[in-house]
Amino acid sequence: MSAWELMYLGPEGTHSHEAADRIASALLAGEPVKQVAMQSFDEIFEAPKSAQRLACVPIENSIQGSVWQVWDALTREHREEGARQILAAVTLPIHQYAIYREGLDLAQVDEVVSHPQALAQCKEHIRLRFPGAREAAVSSTAEAVRQIAMGERARAVAIGSRRAAALYGLSVWPEPFEDRPGNVTRFALVGSPEVAFAKPSWSLTDWTASLCLRGVPHRPGGLALALHTFAAANLNLTRLESRPVGDTIGNYVYYLDASVRPYADRGERVLSVVRELLTLQGVEILALGVYPVYSPAG
Repeated sequence: MSAWELMYLGPEGTHSHEAADRIASALLAGEPVKQVAMQSFDEIFEAPKSAQRLACVPIENSIQGSVWQVWDALTREHREEGARQILAAVTLPIHQYAIYREGLDLAQVDEVVSHPQALAQCKEHIRLRFPGAREAAVSSTAEAVRQIAMGERARAVAIGSRRAAALYGLSVWPEPFEDRPGNVTRFALVGSPEVAFAKPSWSLTDWTASLCLRGVPHRPGGLALALHTFAAANLNLTRLESRPVGDTIGNYVYYLDASVRPYADRGERVLSVVRELLTLQGVEILALGVYPVYSPAG
């Protein structure tokens, strides 16, 4: 068979790159995989659709929350022919490190550069270790490390992964730099619904249905009634977030995850009943994926 194409948010050395490696080795084990670094989420979701083209994208971080660009992109293309869905997800520990050129006087650091989420995850450490240093946001952690390696920022430190530091031969602060221990990100494998993959040796932690509710009525109890529909169906909601539609203030869609692990049919029947009841309320429900969620053994 032809090789899988697995897109990830690049350049090389990002946490998404590391996640793509792990997904390729576990879910596409023994099959040829070509990994392709993309420069933005838009570039990933604007790539031509193909059954052989997959994407590894972050969907949620334990500190910074959901990655809106991904959820919005999945919702936008829901009505398109061949719309992609989440096929599987894996929750991975994320460690951020302070990375710098050898010989840099750390007492003279005047700038800390990284992706906005990485800067937010390390905000307190930045304040304590590099007081007075300004924060500079770039497109990815790996791009921040590249800029340090190329000497584009003279007295700067990057926040990124050990892999990126090794790629460019840079020095690394010995301890993780994130403010909170237990920092994890959930990465999703996105592709055509008909794609099948190997059962990994990872631990299965849940089967999740990721949904989007549109058209929830603007009246007292409108949202409560929509959510009660899930409770009445004995579906446990593990995530609920609102997101502005973008046309006017107060107009929202709602993203939610429901655990369907207890159901042998992965919730197909119960979700069908929920869909019918929500339709009677004037609420549209979009399925963005029903998929296994894994946690690696190590």
